Parts: sequence; C-alpha cells; structure tokens
Amino acid sequence: WMTFYMRPEARMGELGAEPEVDEQTKEIRELRTELRRLRGPTEEEIAAAKAGASQAKAAAGEASKSSEESRFPRLESARAGKQLALFTRAEVAKHNGPAGAPAGSEPYMIIHNKVYDLTPLLGSHPGGDELLLTNAGKDATHEFEVFEHSEKARVRRDQDMLVGELVPADHMDASADKASGSAGAAAGAAPKTSELEEYLQYKLTDLCIIAAAVYAVRSWNHRKPLSQLTYSRGLRHLHLIMAAGIFGTLASAKAAAHTEGLTKKRCLAVHKQTGLAMLGALLLRMFFRATSGIPPRFPGHPLVQFVETKSLQAFYVFCAVLPLSGLANEYFLKYASGDDAANDRKAQQAITLHKRVGNAFQNVWLPFHLGYTTLYHYARGRGVVRKVSPFI
Repeated sequence: WMTFYMRPEARMGELGAEPEVDEQTKEIRELRTELRRLRGPTEEEIAAAKAGASQAKAAAGEASKSSEESRFPRLESARAGKQLALFTRAEVAKHNGPAGAPAGSEPYMIIHNKVYDLTPLLGSHPGGDELLLTNAGKDATHEFEVFEHSEKARVRRDQDMLVGELVPADHMDASADKASGSAGAAAGAAPKTSELEEYLQYKLTDLCIIAAAVYAVRSWNHRKPLSQLTYSRGLRHLHLIMAAGIFGTLASAKAAAHTEGLTKKRCLAVHKQTGLAMLGALLLRMFFRATSGIPPRFPGHPLVQFVETKSLQAFYVFCAVLPLSGLANEYFLKYASGDDAANDRKAQQAITLHKRVGNAFQNVWLPFHLGYTTLYHYARGRGVVRKVSPFI
C-alpha cells in the first residue's frame, strides 16, 4: 500500500504556489496576443483548419451512410408530399400530455430529428401506452433503435404519425456525433454498465456454466435404462427442460415489464428463446411419450383423477398456444406482405391472445397444477418428484 501511494506519480496532483510574473513580462505577453489577433491566422493555421474541415466533412459523409433513410429506402416514398411543420426541442417538450390531451399538449416524440404524434398509436402499441407516454415530449431515437423496428413498422410510423421535423439548429445525428466524438453521442449512448452489474453478469454466466456441467455429469452418472413400466430417461429430461422453459419465460416476461431500453430488449430476447425451447421440448415430448413406458396413475378419488387429466390436456394447449401466438405476432409485424392495416390487426390480436393465455397459465393453471395436485399426492407420501426426475 505504501509503495503504491508514495510513488512520485501519486503526488502529481499536489499544486504548489504559482511563480511570480513581473509586470513587464506580463505586458509583453498581452502585446504578443493582441498582435497575433490583429495580424490574423498564418498560412499554416489556415491549411490546418482546411484539413480539419475536410476530415470532419468526410466523417459526416461516412456517418450519413448509416442514416435511417439510407438503411430503409421505403421511408422516402412514405414521407413524399407531406408538408412538415418545424419545431424546436423546447416546443416538442411541451407536448407531453396523456391520451386525449387538448391541442398544444398532445403527446409528441422525436425520432431521428422528425416529430411524431403518438395519438394514432395509443391503444395498439405492443409495448403498451405507458412506454409511449413516458417518452412523450422527448427524443426517443436511442430507445426506438434499441428494439430494431422493421422497415414496415417505420413506414407505417411515417404514414400515420409524422407531423413535423426539428429546426436545423436542433438536429442531432447520433451516428455523426459518434464519428466526430462530440458530446451528442455521449448523450445518445446507452448508459454505462456499473461495476456491480458487470460483476453480477459474470457471476450469472459462471452459475449457468456450473449448472450445465453439473447437469451433464449427473445425466452421465444416471444413464442406465429404466423399466418399461415408467417414463424413459429422454422423456424425463424433456420434463426438466420444459419446466426450465416455463419458469424462464415467466421470469423474463416479468423482468421485461419492469425495465426499459436495452435491458427490456434483452429480457424479451430471453423470453422468446425460452419460449421456443419450451415449444421444441413439447414436440419432442410428444414423440418420446409415444415410445416411452407410462407409469400407473397415483390412486385417488375419480374426481381428482378427472381434474388431473383435464389439467394435463390444458397444459399441452398452453404450451402450444403461447409460443405460436408470439411467433404469429412477430410474423405479422415484420414479415407478412399485403395489407399493412390487416397485418397490424392480426399482430395485435396475436399479442392480445398471447398475454391473456399467459396470464391464465401463470395465475390459474400453474398454481393449481403445482400447488393443488402435486401437494395432494406429496402429502400422502407418494413419490411425485421421483416419478418424473431423470436422476434416479
């Protein structure tokens, strides 16, 4: 500790008293500065300024190649013929009212120096009205690009919502700012991850690797074929994968509902991936169940057995409808051709179905199946976990 803090470099911040400057030397310096101002820039300074200007122009030209218009050519036709009003950022900031706000305070948003009226989108945005209204009156270019909207969505945005653009003095080009290293890029950049968040990310990665290694070792140690009177090893592993997919989709959906920006995007990506894993495991489970032994049912009241049967049938429906409705929403939003309005309605119907089925699955089926039926048999000393565990 002493070796580190007593090195000469550690004392560089200590400032001593400024040396005294006599009046004659100070006057000479001021005269030289005034003479340089009256004489004007030298030839070398002019050449350096021109070189700097040409470099800045080249950097701006490179940045403009990645602008929204160049990346999505259909935007030009969507904006053609529109008479756009000019706004300052201060004027747009006043437009932060809720849905149905009076004229002059209706919700506006800035995206790529264009001004959009959010009113037509309220009630139909997949992310909900709260996400839109929290960014009303602000520049949401970064938040918009985080979610990688398709060209189709951008064209609809310009057709239905574009009302103006910013005055040239208020323009901010995120890509150009990044190329020139100006402060604007720092303002539009994603927030820097804290050391604690980085540490937790590393530890989460470590835990996932350790869990995968433990799972592989235990699976290798429990590879002996089981009796034909019970579930096969493959079917048992699929049970576990489906359980991980179920809780992964629910946890990531909850996390996405309480986060914004890049974190929300990552949570939604995990939600989609775990949902697809659950769908794949479901299809494989149907195959393995057809080739696997089926253990006898636990004894119980006929009404309990009937409810269990219907609960398992509902489980198959949930596991099929949830990922398929999510895929349908993605397809109609980004890839479907034809009437855009009809595709948007179908996408909205798909995401509405996805949310309603997800709520029913989370709040009704899961507590009932894991809570009532599982605890019912467990309380009677029956090996519920052993019946489905791959590690026996």
